[in-house]
Amino acid sequence: MPKFPTREWAEAFCQALNESPEYRSAAAKWEGDIIFLATNLPQELGLGERSAMKLLLKHGHCHGVEFYQGADVDKADAPYILEADYKTWLDVISGKQQPIPAMVLGKIKIKKGSFSVLAQYVTAALAMIKAAQKVGT
Repeated sequence: MPKFPTREWAEAFCQALNESPEYRSAAAKWEGDIIFLATNLPQELGLGERSAMKLLLKHGHCHGVEFYQGADVDKADAPYILEADYKTWLDVISGKQQPIPAMVLGKIKIKKGSFSVLAQYVTAALAMIKAAQKVGT
């Protein structure tokens, strides 16, 4: 099982999204790549302090991933960038924390993009979490 948030995990997550009819339906009108930026990573992961996975998303399909770590994280760009610390992402993936309340509380920061647009896709976000749970952490 790949470890979150490695390149292998990002690739497995993309595949899980593509295998999810629930995500495909909920995100059918979505257009826009998303970067999930994780901070305060444990040293034992060997990724440095931060990593970012960019999901190339369009109409309910993941068309690939880009992965950034260390200083390269600053080069990552997409219409939507969501940042949270490692523990918060684990809580979201496990279902202990829902993504929209986490954004409202500032646990997940919207570094780029519109909260109001993201809020319209709550069903897609929940389907993404279910797909992430299939990958594990």
